[in-house]
Amino acid sequence: MSKTLSRKELSLIGREGERIKNGLANLVEDFPNHAKTITGMSKWLNANKSTCQRMVETINKAVDGLEVVNSLPGPAGLKGFIDLAEEKSINPKLVDEARAVVQRFENLIYEYSRSHSALKKLINDSNSSSTERTGSKRDGRAALYEAAKLVTGESMESSFFACIIKENDHDSKYLQQFTLSYYEGCRASENSRPVMVPVVPGENTLDFEKPDIISQGEQKGDDLSHVSLIRELTSPSIIDHIKDFTHGENWMIVPTETDKNSETNIGVIKNYPKEQLGPFHGGKKASCVGAHTRYPTKNLYVMCFLDKKYAMRSVANAGIYSSGSQLINIINSPDSLWFDRFHDEADLGLSGPNDDFSQKLGYPMANELVDELFSMSKCNRDDYTCFLMQVEFPIWSTAYRMYFQYAID
Repeated sequence: MSKTLSRKELSLIGREGERIKNGLANLVEDFPNHAKTITGMSKWLNANKSTCQRMVETINKAVDGLEVVNSLPGPAGLKGFIDLAEEKSINPKLVDEARAVVQRFENLIYEYSRSHSALKKLINDSNSSSTERTGSKRDGRAALYEAAKLVTGESMESSFFACIIKENDHDSKYLQQFTLSYYEGCRASENSRPVMVPVVPGENTLDFEKPDIISQGEQKGDDLSHVSLIRELTSPSIIDHIKDFTHGENWMIVPTETDKNSETNIGVIKNYPKEQLGPFHGGKKASCVGAHTRYPTKNLYVMCFLDKKYAMRSVANAGIYSSGSQLINIINSPDSLWFDRFHDEADLGLSGPNDDFSQKLGYPMANELVDELFSMSKCNRDDYTCFLMQVEFPIWSTAYRMYFQYAID
């Protein structure tokens, strides 16, 4: 019987692959923008076009470490690539780091196999023969949900997050973000923590005391407060205690009842006028959005409507991180947090702005909530591309994030 890799070995190789990708991506990030495409890179370095193609595709498209190992050139090709980059007066530290990860790549190959091609075949054979399937992962997450629910006395039927990322109409140097979150079927016991809503703009802090209250159908656009409760989507017991709301640096604390037989719903819309300095104006060349699973949750829905001007010049990915990961670090470089990313499904889908989202996500309220987001923000949905994901029993106490890396000249 031929050799196969265990799930643990595949996971270890995957982690190492992500580390290797990070070192090489940092090197390429230091190239001039015209040398970050396949043709531009090949001409600038005078390098083999096939090697450049595999580098660009690995950096931009490989979603996990196993794909990195599968799509990278071999160690010899990588060493030659780095030598050519060194001749272009690239930051010596980045060159040394790239050489170090290539050495790790070579060590990885010979630890598990006799050549790069043999390791790729071994990984593919092991994946195809593995008995672990999506269903079993789903069952594991469901078991975690039940255990966390029992321990904490907290649960949530569904968590919905939808946002719009656009240029600020009054100051185009900045990207603006509107976000609508809807927490449905929140349950708590007498020992539960209060419900907390994240209030985390990418680069700026918000100055507000209490959330406003807004009604469905109100079209406020830029006049929206930083944080507003949506009356029709929020339980009266919460609306009636709005004076009891408090907030910390990154969270708004919601006064909730602790009757285990009652459920509460919370609808919130947020307006971050200066979410981050735009990439066309010297800002970071990436954006990141996502939803925290602070409470054991049955279903999570995440949507991002990205301005088409940016969507057409971005590479989109999704990942699952511990809630402790700082958003600002992910905006700087998603791959730099390779060590904090969970190896579980975070499948990212692409959709038109006017699709039937209730049908796509299997969530009856999705269309209504998206309509409210665009109505209240006064944005034209035809100007956006939609990215979305749905997870049944998301991993408790993590953050499901989408990030967009921009190719800006």
